[in-house]
Amino acid sequence: MIPSRSDSSDRDRVLELTDLVSLVGESVVLRPKGREHMGLCPFHEDRRPSFSVVTHKGNAFYNCFACGASGNAIDFMVNYHRMDFLEALRFLAQRAGIELQARGSSGPRSSDPDSPASLRRANDAALRFFSRTLIDPVIGSAAKKALDDRGIDAKMIERFALGAAPASGDGLANYVEKLVANQSQSGEEVLEPAMIRASFDAAGLVRSRGSLVDVFRNRVMFPIADELGRCIAFGARAIDPEDQPKYLNSPETPLFHKSKSLYGIHLAKRAIIQSRTAIITEGYTDVIACHRAGIENAVATLGTALTRDHARVLQRLCDTIVLLFDGDIAGQRAADRALEIFFAAPVDLKICTLPDQLDPDELLRQPDGRERFDAAIAQSEDALTHLVGNFRRELDAHRGLSARQRTIETMLTKLVSLGLGSLDGIRRRLVIDSIAATSGVTVVEIERFLNASKRATAPARDATTLTEPIEIPSANARGSAERDFVSILIAWPSTGDIRISHEEGDAAPLSEFLTPSSLEDSAARTLYTPIFHWLEDAKPFAVQDLLAELADPAMKTLATDLYTLGVKRFERDADARQGLITAARALDSLNRRLQLAIAPTATTPEELAQRLNQIRAAGPRPSAIARTARSAS
Repeated sequence: MIPSRSDSSDRDRVLELTDLVSLVGESVVLRPKGREHMGLCPFHEDRRPSFSVVTHKGNAFYNCFACGASGNAIDFMVNYHRMDFLEALRFLAQRAGIELQARGSSGPRSSDPDSPASLRRANDAALRFFSRTLIDPVIGSAAKKALDDRGIDAKMIERFALGAAPASGDGLANYVEKLVANQSQSGEEVLEPAMIRASFDAAGLVRSRGSLVDVFRNRVMFPIADELGRCIAFGARAIDPEDQPKYLNSPETPLFHKSKSLYGIHLAKRAIIQSRTAIITEGYTDVIACHRAGIENAVATLGTALTRDHARVLQRLCDTIVLLFDGDIAGQRAADRALEIFFAAPVDLKICTLPDQLDPDELLRQPDGRERFDAAIAQSEDALTHLVGNFRRELDAHRGLSARQRTIETMLTKLVSLGLGSLDGIRRRLVIDSIAATSGVTVVEIERFLNASKRATAPARDATTLTEPIEIPSANARGSAERDFVSILIAWPSTGDIRISHEEGDAAPLSEFLTPSSLEDSAARTLYTPIFHWLEDAKPFAVQDLLAELADPAMKTLATDLYTLGVKRFERDADARQGLITAARALDSLNRRLQLAIAPTATTPEELAQRLNQIRAAGPRPSAIARTARSAS
């Protein structure tokens, strides 16, 4: 979508008033590092902080030097929170207290029932309906009693936006028909009735069987929200013990993926970041019980085992994760699976079993429940201790030398598969020392086994790659020089007002000394073109302006990479100015030598251009350039 002129004006105001560190910091733990803020990248499985937020010198953008993700505040909302441009603009404007310019409508409304916008409208409408049903003294009484029996009071009902699905089977269906009939009174664009019904069907809220019927009946409704608090799905608990299944979730949609979603994350995120600890429970009511007791850094999975996606969400928010599992066999298996998921993640994992095999809800409703809960959390077993303990018990169960050897080798092989090789040096050594102390095998022998395993699983390399040198064409060297030149301008835009002396002695502005056509590297030329025009017009600019001009994500990434390079090279404006003069003169010298090499007899610009095109057609290899140059003479 191409922003209109009014959108561009709004965009500039929104970006200017948005604190990017604060915005990104709501989803990623950021720590100052020099003039930047660093954290784990939310766009790929990052184990060492590679994601930076840059705000100094009037610029504000993020960049990951590992996966290349980059952009401004709007880009972050679009790419991370899956908003379209106008959604992101409105969200950030509201956040910054900005009133956007008036438009003819509230924006385009998707006619695709499976689109995120359509699904959000359906979920928001259902959320209102379920909330109203719960407070209805007649049809909501059974659900209200079920919540009262669990100790869930009005404050928690409001905090978690709990609701109820009526037992009739057509309550929500009738509500949808009312929306269809009354939508013309909303002041928004009127949608096709069939599209509205289809969006509720796509969200898994109703089913079409000639007429619409409710999917959720006679259940307590638990809205599931994303990190921004937007309803993306529902969890439903049966009120009647005879109704099966006991828990029922919305189906997977473009908005909702069980393997990535955590119940209560929107309410727990701030507390998780502040405490640097996340507590993972096994159910909705456990999360609510924790929050009711003031333990607001608790979340829950949605009836699934922990996944790597869950690990990615949590590891960028905190340093420690505490897993609350039942003490039974199923709970221990769940703990073992979680350990495998989090083993190589850059967080400390702890396993906590509550006393008397109680769940958090049951424990926290007891008179001394909070004290016993806190004591259990404090005594949580470190994941490595848990792992080694299981290993010790298995080793003790075998007395024969061969069986014990197989057990040790199986354990070491498992550690390799879990990512032992990717751990930092200290953490890796702690694991190996623990295994050595338990098994009685020396650290040297364990390291030898691990190295042999690594060689055995390493992909074979072509022998030619070991003996043949890699030839770097001269075009690559020139391209590097051109990108070096552009990097200084991106990082130090104030240096663009320099004047450079030609060999003839005349001084000229940079925009006259080097034009975009002077650059051979297409990427450098793409980045330099808008900068060149700003220099010609004597218009101040920053890297943010350049990112806004670039449509290609690859170009955005290159621009932020070059910005980082330029910032690291110089500490003062004066040094950057001298560096830019040197880089520009070097490129000018390259251009002059190339002119002499390719067309020593050329007398007109047309002849020179013709010879240059022949050189480009011949290819970038030095031998090709030499052959073409010799043919010219």
